[in-house]
Amino acid sequence: MIISVTRVVAALAMLATPTLAPAQQASARADTVGATAAQRAWWHAFVLADTAYLRAHSSPALSVTLSSGRTFGRDAALAESASHTTGAELGVQWSDEVVRSPAPNVAVVTSRVTETAGATSSTYRYLTLLERAASAWRVVAAQSTREAEFTPRAYKAVAGQLADFAGAYRTPRGLSLRVVVRDSALALIEPSGKEVRMEPIAAGLFEFTELSPSNGVVRLLFTRDATGHVTTLSQLTSSGVNTFPRQP
Repeated sequence: MIISVTRVVAALAMLATPTLAPAQQASARADTVGATAAQRAWWHAFVLADTAYLRAHSSPALSVTLSSGRTFGRDAALAESASHTTGAELGVQWSDEVVRSPAPNVAVVTSRVTETAGATSSTYRYLTLLERAASAWRVVAAQSTREAEFTPRAYKAVAGQLADFAGAYRTPRGLSLRVVVRDSALALIEPSGKEVRMEPIAAGLFEFTELSPSNGVVRLLFTRDATGHVTTLSQLTSSGVNTFPRQP
């Protein structure tokens, strides 16, 4: 059974002792480095396809959730790791590492990791739940969340005449998304009346200036017909593409 990281951490927090004796506090501090190093080694092994290390340092009840939304049990996580063929090419920089101990022999490590491959870099937040077994740490649950990054903005002249994009676009339910020009910029008005500002990042391509709670970064692509008339609006998110035809 795959266990939710959030549920496990919450349950362990309920078991935590409110106040530790001085000797216990010193012991917990002394082991902080051990837990941090253990979670680093585990994630490195996962990226580098070191399945032997993962097998030895993962709980039988291991649950892994990646930033793509895919979730794996122990065997599936080992298989996923084995498929990694470019891990050795990555440069990894760790920061913001914090260790908490909600219960004896349990550690929760949160960290920020920047992975670099050539000129491309991505930043992730890691949450790793570890338990101590036979004096060594092993991972019970691990989760990665990719930090959303906005695209560098382009000059308005690159995007095209803003008035060309203004108009109404029909949703599959027959409702209207309205694109309007506001203070020399574009804004999208949803059927609910909510207005979201967007900025140009390329010719005919815009990006919301705020993150969507459900989709993160949202981009909007306007397409033209052979005469240069804008005919559709496509919403691009990590979940897929939705295209809306322009209403007459």
